[in-house]
Amino acid sequence: MKNLLFVMLAIFPISSFAIVNEVAFDFGYDRTVYGTSRQNNTVTRSYSGVLSTYIFDYTAIDLSASRTQDTTSENERYTVATGIDLVGQQNRVRSSVYGIGLKQMFAPRTARLIPGISVGYAKQFLDYESDVTVEDTVSKARLKINNGTKKQRIDSVFGTFSLQLRMTERLSLKGSVKTLFPAFEMDKARDNVKYAFGFSWVF
Repeated sequence: MKNLLFVMLAIFPISSFAIVNEVAFDFGYDRTVYGTSRQNNTVTRSYSGVLSTYIFDYTAIDLSASRTQDTTSENERYTVATGIDLVGQQNRVRSSVYGIGLKQMFAPRTARLIPGISVGYAKQFLDYESDVTVEDTVSKARLKINNGTKKQRIDSVFGTFSLQLRMTERLSLKGSVKTLFPAFEMDKARDNVKYAFGFSWVF
C-alpha cells in the first residue's frame, strides 16, 4: 500500500490534486394505479445522498447512501373459505444501500451542463414485509394479518448516469438514472432502474 501511494505521488505531485468536495441529494417518487376500478396501486419513494471528493478536476471518489420503499396495495376480493373473503393485501420492500465508487465527469465544473457517470460497489440491505386483510362476510368484521418480515443482504454493483445544470457557482440541479444489481450479474442491470431529481452543492 505504501509503495502504491509513493508511485501515485511520484506520477501526480500533491500540487496537482485539486481537492474539492460536493454533496448531492436526490428524491424520487413514482405512483402507478391499476385495476378495473383503479383499486390497486404501487408507490415508490426513494431518497439518496452522495459525498464526492474530487481528486482530479473531472474525477471523484463517491460515498453514497440511499433509502427506497416500494409499497404495493391490492384491494381485490377473493373467497378463501366459506364465509371468509380476502379483501386486501399489501407488500412492502424497504431497501437501504451504502456504496463507494468512482465518478467521472465529462465537462468542467464551470460548464452550464455537466454530464457524468459513476460506478462502484454497494452493500444492499432488504426488508420484505406483507399483510393481508380478511372479512367475515356475515358480520362484515375485518382482520389484518401480518406475515412478518424477511431480511436479505446483497453484495451489489451500482451505475449512475447524471446530468447537472449549473445554477450558480456552487449550486446545480441534477437529474439521474441509476441501476443496482447483484455483483457479477450484469444481465440484471436493466431489472432495477430508477430515475431521480435533486441538487448538488460544491464546497
